[in-house]
Amino acid sequence: MTQEPIDERRFTDEEIREILKLAVQKAPSREKPPSGSLVKSEGLSLTELKAIGEEVGIEPARLEDAARTVAARGIHRAASILGAPTVVDFERRVDGEVNPEDTPDVLSLIRRTMGTQGEVNEVHGSLEWSAKGDSGERYITLSSRDGHTAIRGSANLTNSAVLTYLPAGIVGLFTSLVGLIKFVQDGSQVGLVLCLLVVPILYPILRTIFSKIVGGESAKLQRAVDELARLTEGSEP
Repeated sequence: MTQEPIDERRFTDEEIREILKLAVQKAPSREKPPSGSLVKSEGLSLTELKAIGEEVGIEPARLEDAARTVAARGIHRAASILGAPTVVDFERRVDGEVNPEDTPDVLSLIRRTMGTQGEVNEVHGSLEWSAKGDSGERYITLSSRDGHTAIRGSANLTNSAVLTYLPAGIVGLFTSLVGLIKFVQDGSQVGLVLCLLVVPILYPILRTIFSKIVGGESAKLQRAVDELARLTEGSEP
């Protein structure tokens, strides 16, 4: 699921309060968030949020990171029946180009943030890091051109969904079926309970587990993209 471009989004009052709270929590000086009177009822864009932040001493980069975090939470809340999307995608476009001499620093940052070595390739002039495993596939690409760099982090976690739901789902359905048979054959109350309650109890547990898996992967991808954006903006061509 692709995240809406952050510069085109207008945040609701509730999201704005979350962004300001999160940005202040990350700030070393623990500034107080601006009062509610600064928030427009029709919502604010990221540019307007940064302007408000400057008035009270909150760094624009912290506000942007907080805004991206809150936007990602919104995607997860609206996720599918699985409890979270199987595909997550974050993208930023920044001024500046990746200096070839910075490639070791770029790779070190990605590997440290993602927690795995992965593989590196150059595809049509773009630097691509990828990591594939039983749980899914993760990609981070940096493409520099005409003084700008597009940074994208994505993950396909379909395998994680299968591994989360399929084994437990089979056990749950089998248990329910056994309970139904027991109830039909000898009127077992235990069988009736197993038939009616196993799947309804198991399903929200699996949704929570998968949601935490996706949330963890999303947080790592977003952090990697944000850190790479700052590294690229500060690099010399």
